[in-house]
Amino acid sequence: MPNVKLEALQEGMVVTTDVRNLDNMLLIPAGCALSDRHINILCAWGIAEIQVEACEDSEDAKDLLQQLPPGRLDQLTRELAATFWEPVDKGPVQQEVFNLVLRRQAKRALGK
Repeated sequence: MPNVKLEALQEGMVVTTDVRNLDNMLLIPAGCALSDRHINILCAWGIAEIQVEACEDSEDAKDLLQQLPPGRLDQLTRELAATFWEPVDKGPVQQEVFNLVLRRQAKRALGK
């Protein structure tokens, strides 16, 4: 059962162990298929990675950002950076939010 980083999580992946926050509050139970809402909850609680069932779709080659043409990815990155009120390199939280929004934009651009 591989640990998968937040950026690589996809809807439909199945969680293999309970995901809890620092206060031991259950966020996502084992056996749950991830939805977009679950991934947002993990991001909000700062969960960096979780254990999911092994699947072929979780490999980096399937990453949404890698599926975009390089010119389109650069364009989305510039447009998104212009909409942020603070520089992206302000800190890890700001960078994480930027990456999450960029992945959503890529998902829309790919029609998924």
